[in-house]
Amino acid sequence: MKIKSVFFILFFIALSNSVVSQKKITWKDVVEIYAKEFRLKEKNPTSKLNPNTLTLKDVENQKVIIRGYFLDIDPNGKWYVLSKNPFATCFFCGKSGPETILELSEYKNVKKKFKSDDLVEVTGIFNTIYDLEGKISFVLEKASVKRINK
Repeated sequence: MKIKSVFFILFFIALSNSVVSQKKITWKDVVEIYAKEFRLKEKNPTSKLNPNTLTLKDVENQKVIIRGYFLDIDPNGKWYVLSKNPFATCFFCGKSGPETILELSEYKNVKKKFKSDDLVEVTGIFNTIYDLEGKISFVLEKASVKRINK
């Protein structure tokens, strides 16, 4: 009887680990991915970085969780981003690069639940978008947002 109970518990632990397959990332990871994949390749393709840092391949098309500042960019309420920094020092104000924001694709801020500069945790599928000029930006598709209590 004891063996069945132990097996049952281990089975549910293994099952719960496979269901919760989100990868928790930080802004340091995003900045290093940007530097490794885009900025350094342009300047010095043989440059060596810390081999233990994440690569784009590790996170692209993967469900990730990241914390940051919610920014309501569009006055019509249709475009939202997650920022490493509050609005006063965000990418759009010229103090940071594109690696410090993640567009929240397919996200609807129902009943204006979140406001600019709210500290939030976002879960979504990490992807890269290239514009017509070859510039890149990062996006979290199918984003869900949760407030972080300060």
